[in-house]
Amino acid sequence: MKRILLLTMAVVFLLLTAGCTQPAPQVQHAATTATPTFVKSVTTTAAPAVPTVTTSAPVSDDTIIIQNMAYNPAQLTVNAGDIVRWVNKDSVVHSVVFSKDSKIDPSGVLAPSQSFSMRFYNTGVYNYSCGQHPQMQGSVVVT
Repeated sequence: MKRILLLTMAVVFLLLTAGCTQPAPQVQHAATTATPTFVKSVTTTAAPAVPTVTTSAPVSDDTIIIQNMAYNPAQLTVNAGDIVRWVNKDSVVHSVVFSKDSKIDPSGVLAPSQSFSMRFYNTGVYNYSCGQHPQMQGSVVVT
């Protein structure tokens, strides 16, 4: 009787451990041919431990300074394919939130010294405001 019980326990143990050692299923990702419309990055110099997303393309001179509760310049005209960077040089947090019809994700909260970059591929006018201070407004005109 002890043999049967020991044998049964051994089989159950082997079955349990065998089930735990199977490799995880491989996830197949479908190839995509669509070109993304926008590429954005957020960088920080205040907290290096925070992961950042960066682009390999150089940022053009198209920089908008966030300071004194305003975007400077409030309107910027760029060519299609240019990268625009917003740099928070204010003493409080800000963000860059595009109008809903643009379908562009917001920058997220930008602490002082943080920046946000976006490449604009499509022509048009892209209006934005600060999520924390809605009276702050600006636009990027892409030609």
